[in-house]
Amino acid sequence: MITQENNAPPEVFEFDVAIAAVGYERRCRYIVERYDIRANRQIGLEFGFLKEASFDENQAFFSERSWEILDSREAEIFDRVAVALVETAAASEQLRLFVDISSMSREMMANLALAIDRAQATRKIALAIAYAPAQFGVPYKPAPIRLAAPVKPELAGWSSRPDKPLGVIMGLGCEPGLGLGALQVLEPHKAWLHAPRGFDHRFEDALVKANEHIDDIFDVTEFDYELAESTIARGRIEALMNSVDRSFRLICIPFGPKIFAWLVLSTVVFQQRRNVGVWSFSSREHAQAVDRSVSDEVIWHQMILETPRD
Repeated sequence: MITQENNAPPEVFEFDVAIAAVGYERRCRYIVERYDIRANRQIGLEFGFLKEASFDENQAFFSERSWEILDSREAEIFDRVAVALVETAAASEQLRLFVDISSMSREMMANLALAIDRAQATRKIALAIAYAPAQFGVPYKPAPIRLAAPVKPELAGWSSRPDKPLGVIMGLGCEPGLGLGALQVLEPHKAWLHAPRGFDHRFEDALVKANEHIDDIFDVTEFDYELAESTIARGRIEALMNSVDRSFRLICIPFGPKIFAWLVLSTVVFQQRRNVGVWSFSSREHAQAVDRSVSDEVIWHQMILETPRD
């Protein structure tokens, strides 16, 4: 479980294990390069597809720095990651772990969260999450929903009270119509919408346009959260779950910035809320792959994870 957390960057950038995505976005390598991240075990996770745009440069960057590059589509990869965390932690009381989520998919983050949760059953983990937001650039385009399912079977969120009404905790993004489409698939009785506030008002303008008409159709309550205040945002997500889970079956839809997806996943997985579902909605091959430039901001979310002892 989470016993401590803060928004500060680490004091040193040397870790026991470091993990990052190796994909098509140039920001895959931005944080590792900017902070000269080093670790005893360095793991790069490939998507296994979309090997275009900046992929070759990213692969060369991580390979030159002796990162072990793995195909995240292979079923046993995250079992290997969990074992690597446990084996590395065995040499010390506390494992120092770095994860860059900037270019990770929600599924990759979910797999990692589950692997980290397995490892923290044996060792205390000091986890540093880093996120580099993208610059506003190419306009977001609408695309049909082709996938609507739990991000992982373990996170389907099977409630012991299926008779309860459905409630949805949803992050808002800039993809036109995606939020409304997801709600139309699930048809919840109530939705709590979370809109990011960050460093560029153009994202906020695009977000409002992309999600217009949701409150015309559904019963919603809207919240804002600050990208740079990850600890406060996660605390509010958990407080919301505490206040409504007796009255609703809950599903989370973490659209929007990757940091919101991480805050939802860390709350559900590390706080053992397996009755809360985390679902993925995407356009799959119809989505537009865009190599967006990175902004100058880096958002950190540090936490201490440990299993309570009797």
